[in-house]
Amino acid sequence: MFENSINFVRRHTFITGCFVVTFVSLGVAAWMMQTAADYDTELERVTDTGTAILRLVSTRSLLESELEFVKLAVNRTEDNLVVEDNLAENLWYFYSIEGRTKTRLADLRQIDSPRPNEDDLFRRIPYELRVTGTFVQVSEFLRQLEVGPRLMRIKDFTFRREPGSGETISLELMIELLGRK
Repeated sequence: MFENSINFVRRHTFITGCFVVTFVSLGVAAWMMQTAADYDTELERVTDTGTAILRLVSTRSLLESELEFVKLAVNRTEDNLVVEDNLAENLWYFYSIEGRTKTRLADLRQIDSPRPNEDDLFRRIPYELRVTGTFVQVSEFLRQLEVGPRLMRIKDFTFRREPGSGETISLELMIELLGRK
């Protein structure tokens, strides 16, 4: 049978050559189609990556300005945290507001702060204070506490008219200032 095949190839060399060229051409065509599909997949992946990078590059200046804004906010917050052991500076904060608003601090106490949890980033430092003055003066004292640089939370407050003093009122506050842990 092998000899018959060799004889057929010798007698019909043109037909045999055509068959060989056809099979080789089909193999090359199949290989080229697979390679083209692989290149299309790679092109799609690279295009997606490039598009994502282009989006990042186009928003880079916005991201940098937002990062700078966040850094400034964090620095401002860190600079205005209270240090619990620095009693003189902590109390001076309230006395400086007293001087600007022409009120009178009748009572001011920094209370021992509770131990912060391990998860807490800051310590809450409680204060009790009583301010007296006219309604406008006391209101201005409260406003300056709220908009001042220290981060504060009012826990409790009481407005009272001072007995027998006409326009004088008192404001009793329980507040917490945010402090370093």
